[in-house]
Amino acid sequence: MARENYEEQLDRLTGLLATMSREAGAAIRGASVALFDVDRAAAEAVVAGDAVLDRYRAEAEARIPEVLVRHQPVASDLRLVVCALRIAASLERMGDLAVHIAKVVLMRYPVGVVPASAVPVLTAMADAAARMAEKAAVVLATRDHLDAAQLALDDDEVDAAEKRLLSLLVSGWPYGVESAIDLALVGRYYERYADHAVNVARQVVFLVTGTIRL
Repeated sequence: MARENYEEQLDRLTGLLATMSREAGAAIRGASVALFDVDRAAAEAVVAGDAVLDRYRAEAEARIPEVLVRHQPVASDLRLVVCALRIAASLERMGDLAVHIAKVVLMRYPVGVVPASAVPVLTAMADAAARMAEKAAVVLATRDHLDAAQLALDDDEVDAAEKRLLSLLVSGWPYGVESAIDLALVGRYYERYADHAVNVARQVVFLVTGTIRL
């Protein structure tokens, strides 16, 4: 019976991480809709929804000490518990970064943040970030380290797009310093979101193999 309870606790913990990954993906997609469509309601929904991810992280952190103290897991189960703490932190941070993008939209509303000349590069970043969120959710479910490795390639795409954005902003940007700062921040938020998605994948690799790669 104690073992069954232990397995149930681990299942609840992994299920909680899966739910967090879906929420983090929904947050970045909502933030991107707000950014490109100048959609105040979408931005406000992202900001309001952040409390859900915060609550899930707090729940995960509350469960982990109980598992450690009551069941003293070893080997792969111990790695799961340790990785869960790190993964929950990254997923919660991904939600925070989506909120930062939404708050830039709200701060400038009803004026749009992204001029036409910056739409292609920021769209590339937004699409890559959303794709990485989806892959992170899949990796959490399948624990496939080959799928996890793909996130590093997507992260390279985001990094390259951020460099293009910064080059655009310093090459005679015609929309003023305030606009340049806004876009530099938005680009940075997408880049950091992608980094945390990679960290989720890295923790899954560690969980499966006992070593950290990517």
